[in-house]
Amino acid sequence: MNKKELFTNFYNDLYKNILDEYYQEIETNDNNKIIKFIISLILFSIIPTFLFWFILYKQESFFFFIIITIVYNTAVIIFLKTSSKDKNKILIKDIKYQILDDIITLITNDEESIIMPNNRISKTSFEKTDLFNLNNVEYTGSNYIKTNLDNIPIVIGDINLYNYVETTKEEYFYIGSKKFYRTYKAKKKKDIFVGCYIGSNINKKNDCLIQIVPNMNIINKKLNKYYNLCPCELKLENLDFNKRYDIFSNDEIKARMLLTLTMMEKINSLEDILNNKKYIIFKNDGRYSIFLENFTIEDILNNNLPNKRNKNKELDNIYNIYNEISKIFEIISILNNSK
Repeated sequence: MNKKELFTNFYNDLYKNILDEYYQEIETNDNNKIIKFIISLILFSIIPTFLFWFILYKQESFFFFIIITIVYNTAVIIFLKTSSKDKNKILIKDIKYQILDDIITLITNDEESIIMPNNRISKTSFEKTDLFNLNNVEYTGSNYIKTNLDNIPIVIGDINLYNYVETTKEEYFYIGSKKFYRTYKAKKKKDIFVGCYIGSNINKKNDCLIQIVPNMNIINKKLNKYYNLCPCELKLENLDFNKRYDIFSNDEIKARMLLTLTMMEKINSLEDILNNKKYIIFKNDGRYSIFLENFTIEDILNNNLPNKRNKNKELDNIYNIYNEISKIFEIISILNNSK
């Protein structure tokens, strides 16, 4: 039975009943929205219309009454519809985080998982990777997740590393009939890395720092000021591994002891799960970090749930979330079980 069939069985046996609660919230919100819309329309539209009529009728300004009434009521209706849509978006976003929590519990069997949408990975986690130069980059993040898989702690979160570069801009203006130019300097945000961070423990002894990064050209290796790369660059026995990655360490002998042929094959196999660029850091405290480029929890949750019950669309949407999230845990499982 493949992954889709397993999830479909889970959905049909249990989850579509759980979703009833979620959609009940949307239905309740929709009903409340209609009631509030009618009340607001009476207060802010119908009553003022009568006041406009009373005032302008006395002054025999029927034309102005029509114009003012149309403009005013159009503005009121647009405002009410916009505000109600925003509330529904917030509700659906909350529901998606509930679904995300359920899916992580299903995958990990950890009912004490924590999801904090507005929190980010700690600065300490970045400093321990010793990969990004935090003197030259700033970072923000969201969707902090803390859970356990087979009693091994895992931390996941979206991150955006960036800095501001100075650019020269040009504009022109006229004085009389003469055209003048001027240049000025402006700061522009430059993304260094956008993606997902994963941190966990490796089931193997390690007391050195190893940085496995996508192949860089020689210029980037020497001049890239955004990375802190270890002084020792390794070339290992696995040719496919060497083609995909550049490997740096602070201890070549210990790094080779960790990066066995089996370990390299396992890291190569991660491409079958997700072909995004991966930065893999083995730390000297027995932990590892993975940076998955252009792969975020936020993007996964941007799949739109149907506003009304539609079990086929609903299943496809939730399965897409499940499938993308499960890729993270498949990667973790491969590295956690490496020998």
